[in-house]
Amino acid sequence: MQRDKLINFINKTLGFEKDKDPYLFNSLQVIGRDKVKKVALGVSSSAEMFQKAADWGADLVILHHGIFGPKINKPIGRVLKKRLKILFDNDLTLLTYHLFLDRHPELGNNAQIIKKLGAQKGKQFGKMDKLYWGFEAKFKDPVSISKLIQKCKDLCGFSVKAFKYGPEKIKNLAVVSGGGPYLLSEAVDKNLDVYITGEARESTEAWAKDAGIHFIYLGHYNSEKFGLQALGKVIKKKFPGLKIKFIDIPNQL
Repeated sequence: MQRDKLINFINKTLGFEKDKDPYLFNSLQVIGRDKVKKVALGVSSSAEMFQKAADWGADLVILHHGIFGPKINKPIGRVLKKRLKILFDNDLTLLTYHLFLDRHPELGNNAQIIKKLGAQKGKQFGKMDKLYWGFEAKFKDPVSISKLIQKCKDLCGFSVKAFKYGPEKIKNLAVVSGGGPYLLSEAVDKNLDVYITGEARESTEAWAKDAGIHFIYLGHYNSEKFGLQALGKVIKKKFPGLKIKFIDIPNQL
């Protein structure tokens, strides 16, 4: 299919708005060939990610963490040059959706995590830079903290860790995928039982302990697979002739 038609569909599906994300440059980052038959999905930029996509025969790559931030104020060094060379040599198009693959109310990482944990998504949560990145959620029937942690491990595997300082039975929680440990204070202020994100900081455990809240971190990388996988299914449903592949590059953080 025609590349720009696919890009327009993805932009519309995710509610893309130019310059909305304060951290990363979203949507089209590198332009490649006009026609698309294979779409590779991945979480983060790396030479390994791009080479595996090229070896598979991808025409277009969609990532959560792209290669450019909102401002480019330094030269292209060896690492970025290596990654760009793979993209250029293989005529690959690169798309990135950071904010929009976190906060989307259905396809986003946070909405998908809540759904997979068996909770019911509530109002927006995690306000930073005048934007909400995640959601609150509730369980119809309270679950034990041990059961919730196991559900998280079933989703994200070895990277899941927890600071258990909240109640035994969990009624409500909030989820912000990726690097959201700094939003723990918002969960405390809202009297939530659990806060789930991708990673912790040095001060996190003491803060959770003093506040009497559970803090679960899934791994930054592992918490941000789900939006891409959900987007891939939507693309496949709309354009069944396309081949879609999620390329996993294991990351311990």
